[in-house]
Amino acid sequence: MMNWKKSLRAAGLVAALTFSLVGCNTEGSYSPQEIIDHALQETKEPLTYYGEYTMDIGEAGEKAQVKEWIKDGKRRIESTTENGEHSIAVNDGSQIMMYDVVKNTVHKLDISNGGLDEIPSQRDQLELLFNAVKDTHDVKIAGEEKIAGRDTYKVVAKAKKDDTLIGDIEVWVDKKTWVTLKTITNSAGSKMTSEYTKMDENAKIDDAQFTLDIPKDATVEEINVPEPESVTLDTVKEQLGEFLMVPEVNGLTLEDISLDKGIEDHSAYTFSYAKNGQQDISVTVVKATSNAKKEEPIKGQKEMDIRGQKGTVMDEKNFRYISWQENGYQYSIFLAKPKLTIEDLVAYAKQMTIVK
Repeated sequence: MMNWKKSLRAAGLVAALTFSLVGCNTEGSYSPQEIIDHALQETKEPLTYYGEYTMDIGEAGEKAQVKEWIKDGKRRIESTTENGEHSIAVNDGSQIMMYDVVKNTVHKLDISNGGLDEIPSQRDQLELLFNAVKDTHDVKIAGEEKIAGRDTYKVVAKAKKDDTLIGDIEVWVDKKTWVTLKTITNSAGSKMTSEYTKMDENAKIDDAQFTLDIPKDATVEEINVPEPESVTLDTVKEQLGEFLMVPEVNGLTLEDISLDKGIEDHSAYTFSYAKNGQQDISVTVVKATSNAKKEEPIKGQKEMDIRGQKGTVMDEKNFRYISWQENGYQYSIFLAKPKLTIEDLVAYAKQMTIVK
């Protein structure tokens, strides 16, 4: 099953990355929302530029120097860390190639079909971040500053509560290009900072930059992103044996069962339920691993007794779930309807019965 905690931390990293965004070049006085809207504005002529920025991932103590080339939607990123790691990633519009210079390994990902929903665009990432905090944070303009010698608006989103998954966010948006030149995020208890030291939208960039020359002795691996597949209840029974399931009562109906294939024996089965024609909850079941290393709790996560077992809950406005282990399985119930509460999810857990 996908490690959702790592995914949340990765979301913070995505937010800290540079966003290749461009809008109209307009002077004037703006509200925080207007600045964000400009940064998210679509453009028919993507910006071409060369940039250099630093990244500091506070929790892991990692620092990196990054060089970036952007042209016609294509992208090249070269990253060097303090501990000697060196990587080159190229997106030429049809595939992404990631070259680890030290290990001499290349990973290739085909994106030509355009159906890779797992990797949202940079614009989508920024939009997702601000949509996630619009009800939980106070957003305001905190002044105008220079970043990489360029004039920017500083926008701050301050969390209304201390104990929250996504903490305070600060972004500095270039007045001319609307590119986000600096970002500081506090997500899942980890502070991450990205800051440009150079940004040149007049740079002459050769198309050869978006061709990656692979050494003959490099190890090359194709990355396949498997799509979840629908399966029958009989299939789940064959694979899991006896397990718990939310019954279809009180108008609740099972719409679909999907299989996310994991490594070894960690495939996850997700049961999607609806009520009154609308998505209600999803329940994920995966075999628990007895030798799993206990992870540190993340911000916003709390312990709770669920079905007589020690479980965990996350109660954020747009992200609520409960999770626990029982008789060799890990169960997680996520809300699909925003109005549902943690108490609603616990009630569903109590209703679960054994299927054979």
